[in-house]
Amino acid sequence: MKFVDTDSETLQWFPTHMHWNSEGEREEWAELCALAILHAHEEEPKRRRIKSLRKLLSAFVADFAKLTPADQAFLFVPDPDELPVPAFLLLAESQGDRDTTLRQIVQADIESAVRPVEVNPFPTERLGEGLRSTRYWATPDDQLMVTVRYGWRVEQAGLDLCFYMVWNDPGRMAAYADAVDEFAHSLWINEGQNL
Repeated sequence: MKFVDTDSETLQWFPTHMHWNSEGEREEWAELCALAILHAHEEEPKRRRIKSLRKLLSAFVADFAKLTPADQAFLFVPDPDELPVPAFLLLAESQGDRDTTLRQIVQADIESAVRPVEVNPFPTERLGEGLRSTRYWATPDDQLMVTVRYGWRVEQAGLDLCFYMVWNDPGRMAAYADAVDEFAHSLWINEGQNL
């Protein structure tokens, strides 16, 4: 089975499951992530701080499968004192015209009352020429949101790939835009057992 992998070594991105076999499995994952995050930011994190972050991470990923249809997910945790931001990946067999499909993947032509969707080429060494879009929108209660989407057609794998994140703070998204782009550059198609 083909899936998306990364060789990013930054301790900000953590692969996670869409479905968990048990609560214990999820808790073990959250404990390992909490330890890695806190040790990257503090010399000797206190046990209560580890426990608090473990609980947050575990609760955050518990319902990913109900939240969105996706094939894979990562959790972006740039700072242990900020809420994580999920990143989702969708894979599909390539179909139709490449350019049309990529524009659909990144939602390039969706109407936006806030401001026009920003679409730019996004080439990567491993996935090839793609698109990146930034779309600002408002929730029914006028919360400004921003979605960043990347799309590629990976000819050698016969796949169309979408990587996306939804932010509830456009300023925070802008602050981490380079880190997200860097991570997107690290993605590649691998073969093996899916998460």
